[in-house]
Amino acid sequence: MIETSGYKNFLVISDIHIGLEDKIRRNGILIDPRQNIDESIKLLTNIHWETGVNELIILGDLKSSIRIITRTEWDNVPYFLESLNKLFNVYLIPGNHDGNIKQLLPENVNLMRSKGIEFDNILLTHGHTLPRIGMNVEKIIVGHLHPIIQKEGSILQGNKIWVKINLTKKDLLEKNQKQNTRKLEIIIMPHFNNILDYYGKRNRNTSGTSGKSKLPLLDNMINRLNWSVEKAFLFTMDGSIIGSEVDLAELLY
Repeated sequence: MIETSGYKNFLVISDIHIGLEDKIRRNGILIDPRQNIDESIKLLTNIHWETGVNELIILGDLKSSIRIITRTEWDNVPYFLESLNKLFNVYLIPGNHDGNIKQLLPENVNLMRSKGIEFDNILLTHGHTLPRIGMNVEKIIVGHLHPIIQKEGSILQGNKIWVKINLTKKDLLEKNQKQNTRKLEIIIMPHFNNILDYYGKRNRNTSGTSGKSKLPLLDNMINRLNWSVEKAFLFTMDGSIIGSEVDLAELLY
């Protein structure tokens, strides 16, 4: 939940991947897409009535296919959004899986730029693009990564998590040539669709051989914009800390 300076609350979710059931089916597991979506709608409905929040930001990857629109997506993306529109003002920041998404959106869904949107000092973006990071930005909230615990032997192995990364950067001030240390925080959100837990476990590559982060925004900040990781924290869904910066490589590469 985000609260702006105008005391407006926004609920933020990411990586719903409607249509992923088709890929799961090819692995021999049958999941009813409509039933899965109804469970998501029920959860968001409960949050709405419990908190009173009526603004919803979808942080990308609403659907699963990248360039095309599958039959499952045609049938279920409009249904999902129309159901939510009864409770929320919906804003969609497109992700890399949201090609041609405009064709599926009801008129009253707010389609934002893929670079993201800013509230006060917070930038919200999916994580696959390289938005300009203004001097006023102190926090970036992204999805895209589908972070799960990578600790062999742990009872939490494969569970989805939150990630917080503290970054620093030394900027040279023009007037007196002194260095100014800038600080920024990145929050990597867990995926909203629980069946991604299964898909992520089967498809996770932890070899780290590419040299590039699976989160392009962070890769660009570190390798081109001279940001450095100061600290990192990995949180379970109940808020317990279960990792630090030493665990980032397995998540990001």
